Amino acid sequence: MGAMIPQPRWRPFAAARPAMALVTGVLLAGVACTGGPGPARARPPLVVSDRGGALRIYEVDRDLGVATLVGSARADEPAYSDTMPARLPDGRVVFVSDRGGRPALHVTGPGPTAAAIAIPFAAAAGPADSDPAPLGPDRIVFARAAAGGAPRELQVVNVDGSGLRALTRHPADDGAPCALADGRTIVFVSDRDGAPRLYRLDGDAADPETTVTPILADGMPGGAGAAAPDDAGPGLADGAPACLTDGSIVFSRAVGGRPAQLFALVPGGARPLPRQITDAAILPSGAGEPVGLDDGTILLTAGPASGGANGRGPRYGVYRISRGGYNLSRVTRDGAGYDDLTRGLSLRR
Repeated sequence: MGAMIPQPRWRPFAAARPAMALVTGVLLAGVACTGGPGPARARPPLVVSDRGGALRIYEVDRDLGVATLVGSARADEPAYSDTMPARLPDGRVVFVSDRGGRPALHVTGPGPTAAAIAIPFAAAAGPADSDPAPLGPDRIVFARAAAGGAPRELQVVNVDGSGLRALTRHPADDGAPCALADGRTIVFVSDRDGAPRLYRLDGDAADPETTVTPILADGMPGGAGAAAPDDAGPGLADGAPACLTDGSIVFSRAVGGRPAQLFALVPGGARPLPRQITDAAILPSGAGEPVGLDDGTILLTAGPASGGANGRGPRYGVYRISRGGYNLSRVTRDGAGYDDLTRGLSLRR
C-alpha cells in the first residue's frame, strides 16, 4: 500500500437536486434514508436464516420472538435460496434469489403474504446480481458480475427495472454498496488497491468511476486516541458498510487475520478516524454485516461460532447493539442448529 494517501474532507457529494430531508432519530432496516417524516412505528428487522431447511428471509418481532417468512411461501424448498434483504423506503423488501436459476434482484412486500417479483431487467439470462441497497426513494444500487464468481461492478436501477446504469468499470471486485441520505453518495467495498477497503463515489456524476475516492487510508484498526500507523499494510480488510441517516457509516474491519469487528466512522475533519463498536472479548468469532434499525440501534451478524445442539459445525447469529457500543443483545436464538444472519452477503452454500 505504501505511504499514507492525503485524505479529502469527508462530506457527501454536492447534490444536483435538493437533498433529501434527514429523518431525525430514525434508521431504516436496510441502511437508507426515506426522506420526509419517519414511519409511525418501527418496522421488524429482517434476517436471513436456514431454520426451515433452506435459506429464506424473515421478519423478526423482537418483542414476541416471532419470525415470519418474507417473499416465499415455503421455508423448506431446497431448489433456491433467498438472501441479502434490504428495506426500501416504502416498506417493501428488495433481495437476491436464485429461484430463476441464477442470483437476481427481486422485490416483495411489505405484507408477509406478498409475492416475490423479479425486477424486470434482471429476467434476462447472464449476469449475477448481489448486495442490493436503496438509493433514495425509488432506486436501487447493487453489484453485478458477468457470471457467478467473477469480479463485480456497481450498477443502479429504478425499482421498476428502468434506468439501468453502470457506476464502476474497474477490473477489481466492487460490492457491498450503501447510500448516504443525499441520495447520490455511495459507499462500497473494493479490492482495487489490494485488500478490501472502503471507497465512495458520486452516483449522479456524468462518469461515477472518476469520482471514486478511498475513505480511509491510515490503516488505523480503531480505538479512540490510538496512534494511526502508515497506510493499511498487510492483514487489514474492510467489510460491508451501513450508511446511517446522520451521514456516518458503520462497517466491519479485520486486522491481522483476526475475526472482524464493527467500527463507526463519523463525518467531518480532514482525516476521519474509525471508532471501534464491538470487541473480541465479547464477540470472539467476529461481527459484520451491520444494518441500521428504526430505533437507532444496529443489527449485526456474529460468528461463525461453535455449532448448536446438533453439532453441525460453526453457526452465525444475529445481535443488536447501540451505536455507542453498549447494550449488546441477542436477537435470534442462542445455540441454534441453524444460521441466522442480517443479510448473508458473503455466505456461500
